[in-house]
Amino acid sequence: DIGACNIGTLMLRDVQTYCKIAPAVLQVELHPQLAQKKLVRFCKESGIAMTAFSSFGGTSYVEIGMADESLLEHADVKDIAAKHDKSPAQVLLRWAVQRGIAVIPKASSAD
Repeated sequence: DIGACNIGTLMLRDVQTYCKIAPAVLQVELHPQLAQKKLVRFCKESGIAMTAFSSFGGTSYVEIGMADESLLEHADVKDIAAKHDKSPAQVLLRWAVQRGIAVIPKASSAD
């Protein structure tokens, strides 16, 4: 099996038209602020598994000033976490897993 990374629906359709071995998995940035609904739907319809990275949002963008806050600090995420006695990280991971998407989180601390 082969996989693809960081391509959208149009490119994935194009690949499917000429490939000898269709991609089995697609890895993309995916989180509540970048839900990629059309791509998720296409992959499910095509039998392509998805793996999400940056499930906590683009924290590296915060570090370089391209985003205001991490999803781990987002008020809605923190409220949901408190309501269910979970951490914001657990809420964000669950968001993807409930949609049938595997996650590969990156963390720079044990929290």
